[in-house]
Amino acid sequence: MKLIFFGTCGGIQTRTNTNVSFLIVDGELSILVDASGNPVHYLERAGVDPRTLDILVLTHTHTDHIYALPSLIHNLWLMKREKPLSIISNQFTLMKAQELCTCFSLLSKENLFQIDWVKDNLGRIELFTVDHSTPTSGFKIKSSTTAIVYSSDTSPCKRVIQEAEGAKALIHEASNTSEFEDRLNSAGHSSGRQAGEVAARAGVETLFLCHFDPQYANDSTELMAEAGISFNGEVIVPELFKTYEV
Repeated sequence: MKLIFFGTCGGIQTRTNTNVSFLIVDGELSILVDASGNPVHYLERAGVDPRTLDILVLTHTHTDHIYALPSLIHNLWLMKREKPLSIISNQFTLMKAQELCTCFSLLSKENLFQIDWVKDNLGRIELFTVDHSTPTSGFKIKSSTTAIVYSSDTSPCKRVIQEAEGAKALIHEASNTSEFEDRLNSAGHSSGRQAGEVAARAGVETLFLCHFDPQYANDSTELMAEAGISFNGEVIVPELFKTYEV
C-alpha cells in the first residue's frame, strides 16, 4: 500500500502545512482520509484523478476533519463524475456530514453521482471507536500482505493497541509534548511520548506521527524524540506529498 500525506497539522494550519488528511492507494483502490483543505487539488497533485476516487473515510465531525466535504462533492459534480463514491464513518458523523452537504443543497443536484453512506465497515476497511471529545473512529485497512492502522484524534487508547497488533504501520496523532499530557488527554489527544508507547505495545514496524500543534507543524524533532523513547521501530514525520510504501 502507498501513503501520501496532504497535511499533518491539528486544528491550526500554518504557512507551509495544513490539517491532517492523507491518501491510501492499494492497487486500483484509492481512499481519501478526512476532508480538509483542497481535496481535489491534493488528489490531482498526487496523480489521482478525483473522478476515480473510491472511498472517503470521515473520522469525526470536528471542523478540521470535515469542512472540505462540500467542496469535494461540488467539485466532483462539476467535473461530471459518474462513478459512485462511498463515504464511510460512524453513524453520528455520517448524519452530520449529510447535514453539512444539505446546507449547500448538494445532495439534490441534478445528475449528482451516487453517494453510498456506509456505517463502520466496508470491505477491507474496519472502523473502531477511539477516545475523543466527540464520536470518533480510527480504522484499520488490510491488504493481502500488510495492514495500516490510523488512530485519528484520541487520547492513548487500548483499542488502538489491539487493532494495531500485527499491523505493519500505525499512524498516530502526536499533538504536543509530554509536558502537556494532562491537557492533551483531557481533550482527547496524545503526546509524542504516548504515541511511541502505543506503537511499542502494538509491535508495529513503523510509526507515522501527525496532528501537530502549530509550533511543531514544521519541525517535529522533539515529538519524534519523545516517540523514540519507548518505540524502537522507525518513526516518521511525513513529508507532504511524498509517497511512502507500506
